Amino acid sequence: MTYSSRLSLVGKAAFVTGAGAGLGRAVAQSLAAAGARVLCSDLDAAAAAQTAAAISASGGHADSASLNVTDCAAVVDAVRAFAGAAGRLDIQCNIAGVASSGHRIEEMDEAAFDAVFAANFKGTLYGCQAALPMMLAAKRGSIINMASSAIDLSIPTNASYSVSKAAVVMLTKVLANEAGPDGVRVNAVAPGFIPTTLSMGPAPVEPHARSAFVDRWAARAPLGRVGTPEDVAHQFLYLASDAAAFITGQVLRVNGGATMPW
Repeated sequence: MTYSSRLSLVGKAAFVTGAGAGLGRAVAQSLAAAGARVLCSDLDAAAAAQTAAAISASGGHADSASLNVTDCAAVVDAVRAFAGAAGRLDIQCNIAGVASSGHRIEEMDEAAFDAVFAANFKGTLYGCQAALPMMLAAKRGSIINMASSAIDLSIPTNASYSVSKAAVVMLTKVLANEAGPDGVRVNAVAPGFIPTTLSMGPAPVEPHARSAFVDRWAARAPLGRVGTPEDVAHQFLYLASDAAAFITGQVLRVNGGATMPW
């Protein structure tokens, strides 16, 4: 088997959360381009539908669904419904999340922390729990969770986000140990700074200020640039494919070298 054929996802089914925009949309498009049937889910139903429509227009196979990942029952129902329609579930990409509350630790209230933790950690946990029964029964599957460079960087006012993503990493490692004997691989991708609505904020930013902000992040990386959604999507494709058949319990840092843990 050639390396390129090991990257093929033809005949496989992938469920993607947070697929309405940014990194989630890029991941959904990348998996579909490799041949997978993709379910594009997002809290924003219209955005999820736009991603699915773009995939279909490019010759791929995609459906969409509105999904609140903080609702465990809804996540389980959505994944089961997709797997039933597709006849299988090979790939679960838990990408949906929210940014930090933006509070210093002494100012952070319980509601602000809980909102971030529920979306980033619990949403990932629920996605894993929903996919596992089918994958364990089939003795195969790849679960890929979205972490962040925040697991390595202690950034002020970013505690809730950093803690939630650190929890995702440990969840990934524990689950890799639990599910590995049954043929299920579990990994995480930890992007560096990627200019998206999530990282830059939804409000318009003056071009000069935006450029200066991006340049500061680019200066952190030995490669001298910030990442793109495609940089991240390609790593999800790799981890989803047979090319990564012997990789589990790992955190793939896609950050241009901005962090290099020992």
